[in-house]
Amino acid sequence: METKKRPRISSNDISSKNEDIVVDVNVKEKQVVKSDKHNSNYNYVDEQRLQWTLDNGEFDWEGYEATCFSSFKKGNPRVKTKNNEKVFSFEPYAQEYYDILNNTQHVNDLIDSLDLGVIYDGVVFGLGQGWATIDVNYRQLVYIKLTKESKEYQDLRIGEEVSVLITEIQDDNGLGHIQGSISAGMKQRVFADLIEGVDSKDTAWMGTVREMISNGGYIVEVQGIDCFMPGSLAGINKLYDFSSIVGTDMYVVPVSFSNERGTIVVSHRKYLQALIPEEVSSLRENIEQSITGKVTGTAKYGVFCEFNTCLTGMIHVNDLNEEMADAHKKQSIKPGDEITFKVKDIISNKKIILTQKIDELVNPWLDIDKRYSIPHIVTASVKTAKDYGLFVSIEEGVVGLLHVSEIGEDLIKEFKIGDDIVVEVTRIDSEMKRVFLKLPS
Repeated sequence: METKKRPRISSNDISSKNEDIVVDVNVKEKQVVKSDKHNSNYNYVDEQRLQWTLDNGEFDWEGYEATCFSSFKKGNPRVKTKNNEKVFSFEPYAQEYYDILNNTQHVNDLIDSLDLGVIYDGVVFGLGQGWATIDVNYRQLVYIKLTKESKEYQDLRIGEEVSVLITEIQDDNGLGHIQGSISAGMKQRVFADLIEGVDSKDTAWMGTVREMISNGGYIVEVQGIDCFMPGSLAGINKLYDFSSIVGTDMYVVPVSFSNERGTIVVSHRKYLQALIPEEVSSLRENIEQSITGKVTGTAKYGVFCEFNTCLTGMIHVNDLNEEMADAHKKQSIKPGDEITFKVKDIISNKKIILTQKIDELVNPWLDIDKRYSIPHIVTASVKTAKDYGLFVSIEEGVVGLLHVSEIGEDLIKEFKIGDDIVVEVTRIDSEMKRVFLKLPS
């Protein structure tokens, strides 16, 4: 049977203020309600009970909830309940009363007091016209005036986690007014985190290079905090065009803090240096690929190039192609010029040899099966060491992995780049350019 709500009492049903009104609600018995609220016999509770009572005698909670303001519909999030129940009371004793009714115990973990000028973590509790309230686990909510906040904090959502700086306290026996600022709180929290990052130097932050300043550096904005980045720390090498990075986003690492100036110094170079080991490892696995980089400088003996974001290598004059060799003699090669090359050899993470004489390079994988009879024992050279094994070169351009299971976790730590090691070649896949190695038995 379809459940119907009882209709509200309208002004059309009232014939006289002091008369008893009979309301027909399609039930067996008639209900009588006093309409004059000024009459001493008027009972508001009875009127509400009648208005929200279903035909089956139960209270229409869904209908009642639909008429309430938005925060009430969501219930009181400060009351901890079982099974995601909603509590519609916002009284200070709501938690205690819920615990009594449900025979539960609640540990009162509210903080005792708030201090002016201190940052507290909280969640957005309610939103209004130009205002927001933040629950910082105190007996009162903190009010935020949204028109005074940064644009990024004016579009808040209920339940969103924020940091709040307490800017005003008028707390008279818990009935006063507490005001705060999310923008200031978040800004100070980021500032503190950046200073903490100066000691560890292991956290990179995304920043925006906002402007170039006269003393050879940049102002980099990191989540609302203006930091200083010297020009020498703006790249892995000296920039050929200092204005080219203005307006760009880049990762920076906090490296120092000046108490006198209150300035945090950041470095993009530090971030790039952290990428080098992984990029070199990837380069070893794809050593035959053709690469396009940019010239960072020249010398009598060659050209220096920057490539793959953070790597730097040198092309010796003898390895320049005819066109670039002629430009080198005429000193017409400039920083920023694009240049294409291949990797000739990787001596270390800091020393990569490049060449433009690509056609003259001998393909080390050509007829490799004829040069090595399987199994084949050879003295190899350690190119790089990883936790999972050693990359070793059995000849120039041919690198294989000696897995840690062959060496042992303790012994692998003793090897350094350039060390010789005797290995046994067990299989060669010339198409996939892979060499399978183990220690001789």
